Amino acid sequence: MRFSSSFKVGILTLVGLIILLFAVLWVKGRSFSAGNRIEIIFKDVNGMRAGSGVQMMGLRVGQVEEITPVINGDNSYVKLKFVITEPGISVPRASVFSIQQSGLIGEQFLEITPPKTRTTYVTVSGDNEILYKNDSVQIMLDKKYYDVGRVKSVQILSKQLVPPLLRNLITTKYAYKVDYVVDLPGLILPDMMKGSIVAGSKHSKKLRIAMLDNTVLPYPHQSSPYTVIEPRRISDFMDLQYKAAESLTETTLKVNSLLSDDVILDLKQSVQNINILTAKASTTVDKAEKLLDASKKDIDEMMLMARSVTDNFNKISNNVNDIIGDKNFKTTMVNSADSIGKLANNLNKVLDKTDANAMAADLQATMKNLKDISTYVANMTRDEKLQCEIETTITNINTAMSDISNALELVNKMTPAQKTQIQTIVEDTQVTTKNLRKFSEKLNKRFLLFRLMF
Repeated sequence: MRFSSSFKVGILTLVGLIILLFAVLWVKGRSFSAGNRIEIIFKDVNGMRAGSGVQMMGLRVGQVEEITPVINGDNSYVKLKFVITEPGISVPRASVFSIQQSGLIGEQFLEITPPKTRTTYVTVSGDNEILYKNDSVQIMLDKKYYDVGRVKSVQILSKQLVPPLLRNLITTKYAYKVDYVVDLPGLILPDMMKGSIVAGSKHSKKLRIAMLDNTVLPYPHQSSPYTVIEPRRISDFMDLQYKAAESLTETTLKVNSLLSDDVILDLKQSVQNINILTAKASTTVDKAEKLLDASKKDIDEMMLMARSVTDNFNKISNNVNDIIGDKNFKTTMVNSADSIGKLANNLNKVLDKTDANAMAADLQATMKNLKDISTYVANMTRDEKLQCEIETTITNINTAMSDISNALELVNKMTPAQKTQIQTIVEDTQVTTKNLRKFSEKLNKRFLLFRLMF
């Protein structure tokens, strides 16, 4: 069967028109595929054209069909419609759409990123606070808690395996490692979030997540079931780089103005002075330790002498109390006013012989020296035993001073015979206080000299 020339020309023209139609549709980005068509809204598509590819996790799954700008004053936007050409591919809820570019000058494409699995760590507190798969995840948005996702898996691990940024939030030896997915469209969260377990409905539990600094995010009010990330133009990126460079230059100029040659010279001199002072301080500490070691024997002797003084004071007090407690003595004191007068005269003689004023002055000087030495020792040593012994000695002397004061009040009531019994003890005490005063002054001068030197 032979075809006429007109028929052949018609067939050829029809084939050419079909090829031309497919070519035009391909150039404009339209597809004859029956796949799922999705429309999203951008404020700026950064030069993307119809026919650009659509990728999901690095694989091409479709192409952009139509890009339509909508001018509406300040609320202008761009509609982008694309089609999924690969069978069996569906776009999950809350997937992230972004415009990417292959290389610096490569073609642009629409990237689809499904909601990624996030991880947080929760303190293991008890059997009643256990999370299970598919439990709800909630977060505070606009001062109100919303369910924004679900738990995928829960594991128990040691606290040492928790990242350092969250380890301080774990108060037990073990922690829950909780993997979860956020499926609220428009909600963009950082990778690291802190978590806790709270009560849900019907005896269930929920994972409550929050920012590390407890910042409250706004609720993403939008009609799209997806999360759209606006592209950043190269000009915007360069503007940010320029501003960063300006800030760095300004900071450098301020640092240079602060760190002038004079300031650097002063800092170097200060460091040298600190090194010198540190060396002197080390030498001073060594000398202080040597002084304490050399003076330990003298301090022990001084405390022995002080104990001897307190023992004599106690003997005086006990003897006076024994004498005053005698019934015959009390009867004599009541019945004989003349005896009281003679007692007073004899007591004055005794006190004159023993030089009570001098003894009191010696005791006061000794107390002052002991107090100064105690202060020096407390500042220079941490020997608690030595400090305790000095404080005990001072306390005993204070007690003895109080006792002798009471005894002197009662001695006015003594008879001459009773007065003679304590005269010997008083004289011994006077000699001891004089020796103690000389020794304490000598030791006090040694500590004072060391203090003035350093």
